Amino acid sequence: MIKSTPCIAAIGFMAIVSLMGCSKKEYQSFEELDNANIREYIQKNNLTVHQYKETDLFYEVLEEGTGKPIDYTENYPIVYTVKSLDGKYNAADTLSASNRYADYFGYFPFGSAAAGTPTVERLGDFKEVIREVLQHTNGKVRIIVPSRLMYGRNGSTSLGVPPNASLDYVVTVHDDFTDYEDAVIQQMITNASLNIDDFTKREDGIYYQIIEPGSGDVITTDSTITVDYTLKNPEGKVLDSGTDSEFSLASGIISAWSKIIPLINKGGKIRFFTPSDHAYGRTGDSRTAPFLSLDFEVEVKDE
Repeated sequence: MIKSTPCIAAIGFMAIVSLMGCSKKEYQSFEELDNANIREYIQKNNLTVHQYKETDLFYEVLEEGTGKPIDYTENYPIVYTVKSLDGKYNAADTLSASNRYADYFGYFPFGSAAAGTPTVERLGDFKEVIREVLQHTNGKVRIIVPSRLMYGRNGSTSLGVPPNASLDYVVTVHDDFTDYEDAVIQQMITNASLNIDDFTKREDGIYYQIIEPGSGDVITTDSTITVDYTLKNPEGKVLDSGTDSEFSLASGIISAWSKIIPLINKGGKIRFFTPSDHAYGRTGDSRTAPFLSLDFEVEVKDE
């Protein structure tokens, strides 16, 4: 039987430590993994991006802003797309209700407590990129953000963001929102397989089509009417509907109704697409997201 001497024991211990050290080198740190994934993504997609100061964020100005100087203390309508670098998470539909934001710029991304989501101060660099490199509204900027500054090792199950997912944002900060919403409505009409030439565009930006003019009583802005209606969002999803629902056009219903419904008589039917200014505005309501253009189809009963 061979006895273990102190020298042999020491050599054995050092060998184990050495092996452990080699094993550790096979694993990347969280930061190294993020940086490697981001650099691989940039090269693979041939992106012309710049590192923002001493941070690990990368940016590319896609469209120079032509509007007002961006200010943390101002309230802006923001539309963005976001995807994980591996493509497993992709929220790239700008018509989506989830890809829009209206609050003070200093709260973006994720919003304020008032908006129902917490402010994330560690992403201050994200907002600084927009303000400093975009500078003006009505412009568009790409920002690539490491996973450790976003949803981290666990990702977000509710959103479908995978673990360790660095994200590629494309953010448009709007100022004059009229042209944007008009383009959204035209896209909504096309997506609904409707012919835009069948619609009349009003000066206030509402598009309407009289399907049946109706032969009943004239409808005025203070009429009380009974209707069947359907409300859809820009993606074509039904947000609300009703049968034999009673409304007073003078009782604070959204202004689009009091503008459009009197264009038909009782017994008539009308389809109209309205900008958010004549619906629920930049704040939205319990059913609608901020600055959401809406699609209504309304049939007024001839009682």
